[in-house]
Amino acid sequence: MNDPASTASDHQPTSILRQIGTALTSLILFAAAGGLVFVWGIWDPLWGRGMQISVTYGIVLLSLLSLLLWFAAFSTFRWTTIAVAFALFVIVAGGIAFSVREVEFSGDMEMILHPRWKPTQDQLVQRHREAQEHVDVIETPTWDVSMLSDEDVPAYRGVHRDGIIIGPPLRTDWTATPPTELWRQPCGGGYSSFSVVDDFLVTLEQRGENEAIICYDASTGHERWVHEYPASFSEALGGWGPRATPTIDGNSVFSFGALGDAVAVDLLTGDERWSKDLLAENRSPVTWGMCGSPLVVAEQVIFVAGGPQGDGLVSLHRDTGDVIWQRPGVDLLNAPGVENRAGYSSPQLATIDGIEQILIFDGEGLRGHDVSTGEQLWFHPFRNGAGVSVAQPVVFEDGRIFLSMSYGVGCTMIQVSRDGDAWAQPEELWSNKNMKCKFTSPVLHDGYLYGLDEGILVCLDPETGERMWKGGNEGLRGRFYHGQILLSNDRLVGFTERGDLVLVEPNPEAYHELAHLPVFDTKKVWNPLALSRGRAFVRSHEEMAAFDISAQ
Repeated sequence: MNDPASTASDHQPTSILRQIGTALTSLILFAAAGGLVFVWGIWDPLWGRGMQISVTYGIVLLSLLSLLLWFAAFSTFRWTTIAVAFALFVIVAGGIAFSVREVEFSGDMEMILHPRWKPTQDQLVQRHREAQEHVDVIETPTWDVSMLSDEDVPAYRGVHRDGIIIGPPLRTDWTATPPTELWRQPCGGGYSSFSVVDDFLVTLEQRGENEAIICYDASTGHERWVHEYPASFSEALGGWGPRATPTIDGNSVFSFGALGDAVAVDLLTGDERWSKDLLAENRSPVTWGMCGSPLVVAEQVIFVAGGPQGDGLVSLHRDTGDVIWQRPGVDLLNAPGVENRAGYSSPQLATIDGIEQILIFDGEGLRGHDVSTGEQLWFHPFRNGAGVSVAQPVVFEDGRIFLSMSYGVGCTMIQVSRDGDAWAQPEELWSNKNMKCKFTSPVLHDGYLYGLDEGILVCLDPETGERMWKGGNEGLRGRFYHGQILLSNDRLVGFTERGDLVLVEPNPEAYHELAHLPVFDTKKVWNPLALSRGRAFVRSHEEMAAFDISAQ
């Protein structure tokens, strides 16, 4: 016969453990709730919203694991109930995981799930191309280089890569006269922008296992020609596809693929003129793929190929692809062991102190190079731990250069000058964390800088680095996330990471949004927009569209 007192004594340790486990679980959940309040209500991390989302993932995961541990070890449910519940949990979780074909992330680390029943991007593009087979083929017109207009945009962010686009006046009342949608259609993967001359619209896409240089008709979106070659780059955070924007020069298109394929094709037909693998000689692609758009200077086409050490600049002849000059691996500032890395910015041409030179903003800093030989003229270190430099430098007429990067670093203004015949070490005039450009490049207008600080539009005084304002209370409130901006006719034209076309009046006094238009239903648009002749060309890694936003 059992002793009631003995039975109660045997169960007492179990009861105490349950109480302790329940108390600890409650404490963890209470701390998690407080952590979420702090993360989203108080914290303003230098790394932006992406850090808030990453920490939130950790808090939610810890809370879920705590609840599962409590349910399995400290709850009062029978073991059979617990076993059935865990079996159902595994089945449901497995079913959800199986139904997801792909997971990608926005610039702020938001998860984007693609279900298996949704057609793949290649399938959508193929269906569209099959439908276009019944459309009248566009006759390839002749193209006279002398017809190139100031309103054409033959290269990434414009002729000077400064994001300033010449064009007609833009409509500002999008309620009375909304932008006119010219066309919309699916496209291949990747994060290239467009280059535009006349009615030729050129971009770089991923199609199956090939990279494809594609020319569309700018007015209709119809495909003119496609040039494909085997190349397929992918990484976990960025996803599939090429990154750089092709450059149009004369009757040629020059492209740089994510795996280092330098290719030249005919603008009218897409026929290949030459191709060269620039990573074949002891090089490998940077973490997120080669991103630098080709720079054409007279007979040269400049590529940032990078390398295990040294800048790895390569100059190829525009007509033949032959090497004109090539930068070997170098030891920056004569400091042993200092390795240079290719970044994610594009080479640009600038004139400083009367000397034309090539600017390279790479994984270690900003450098000036002689145009004819590639010789390094000067170097200014400016880096983050990830070696990610994306924003194009902003060059002032007096030799000042503005630089900005993300990952907690911020921005700086440097002065580049010569000391006699030699270049002096650039002087840092100021630096702060008031503009941390992650994916976008800033623009200069009427003496003020406008750019995205971890996804929020800000205005800076370049003389002091003082922030005039950050975001606002109108429309999207300056929340462009990791979108892009251009300047045309005294207006900022932006395309947000969430697919909104935005028009802003640049004003150092306050954020003044004139209009915005939702275009894509997405959380991830990393492709820079392009403007030409009053038309906005936008694309993501899934779809593309064109809008007439001119006032005419």
